[in-house]
Amino acid sequence: MNNKMLFSVILVVFIDLLGFSLILPLLPYYANTFGANGFVTGVLVSSYAAMQLLGAPVLGRLSDRFGRRPVLLLSIFGTFIGFLLLGFATTLWMLFASRLIDGITGGNISVAQAYISDVTDPKDRAKGLGLIGAAFGLGFIIGPVTGGVLSQWGYSIPAFVAAGLALINLLLVFLWLPESLTPE
Repeated sequence: MNNKMLFSVILVVFIDLLGFSLILPLLPYYANTFGANGFVTGVLVSSYAAMQLLGAPVLGRLSDRFGRRPVLLLSIFGTFIGFLLLGFATTLWMLFASRLIDGITGGNISVAQAYISDVTDPKDRAKGLGLIGAAFGLGFIIGPVTGGVLSQWGYSIPAFVAAGLALINLLLVFLWLPESLTPE
């Protein structure tokens, strides 16, 4: 098992989920500032998951065809754009656009799992996939608290911090993470 690759992918998942969970609990309040009622807020929150449901299989197939690294880069870039748009939102439709963009490109956990499967031997694979689960959980634990603290300066601040995390994530993958999919 290549520890550098494993750590890199785990860090990608952690940063990705940290950014996502920074804004998730604040999204209803953010939507309320634009006059959204409960139904519209529910549609807004669920729009991310709906787009992820559509995007994740496509990202998975693209990663099988073109490689894990390029798809991770595309996915993280989409997340970065989505969070930037969320931070700069001045209307409700911009909130929706941000969640739709992030959702369609945000289904990269399956790509990260495929990467782990590529770089681990069968006896260490469960450990590697378990570490992805731990990174996922840690991101969900730390993110809402951090987002809550940051929101005292405005709901856009957690979105900009999440965009910054996505940019760091993008740079880490670009500079540090090699392709794992072999031609075979």
